[in-house]
Amino acid sequence: MDSVTKRIADKLARTRESMGLTLQQLANLADVAPSTIQKIEAGTMMPSIAVMMKIARGLHRKIGFFLDEEDGSAEVTLVRKRDRTAADGTDESFSVQSLTGDLVDPEMDGFMLTLPPGATSGEEMLHHRGDELVFCVRGKATFTIGGKEYALGPGDSLHFKSDQPHSWKNPGRSKAELILICSLPALSEKSILKSATAAHNLQTGQAHK
Repeated sequence: MDSVTKRIADKLARTRESMGLTLQQLANLADVAPSTIQKIEAGTMMPSIAVMMKIARGLHRKIGFFLDEEDGSAEVTLVRKRDRTAADGTDESFSVQSLTGDLVDPEMDGFMLTLPPGATSGEEMLHHRGDELVFCVRGKATFTIGGKEYALGPGDSLHFKSDQPHSWKNPGRSKAELILICSLPALSEKSILKSATAAHNLQTGQAHK
């Protein structure tokens, strides 16, 4: 197991357990299969970026949470280019570098995607609440949002409500680099635990009447 896979496995298991969530409960919140979460925690599966995004949002965390060495605690962070933490998809379709640090209760997430020719976000459409801002640094990218396609070239940007089903791909013959900024709910650990408890009570029929 490489260091990045182990870090993700350990953080996922530790965070899920601290929130009192079972595999099934987190799977419901993240909209992924329980077996997927189990394999990630066991270190036998390196999740794709799309799956990492789903699980992070299910835990009310930014995707960089799984790559950061520390949990969010700072009020100001500086991330040097040489210090960016990166993860690669198991199918080598793309890689992601976190642009954000361990800020306390972040309200947005930022990362750089590197997409080789033909790379896509996967067969499943993505959707999550909030806004998403995309800036194309180099190459080409096509976003499909609500059934409509938007072509991006160097210097182009795209801003949209990300609760609309969306996906992306690199239709070009060269590598593409995108900067993605996504809004996140600003939740404290107390709020996260409260949300997890409410979800647990709802699923087990123990909600107070």
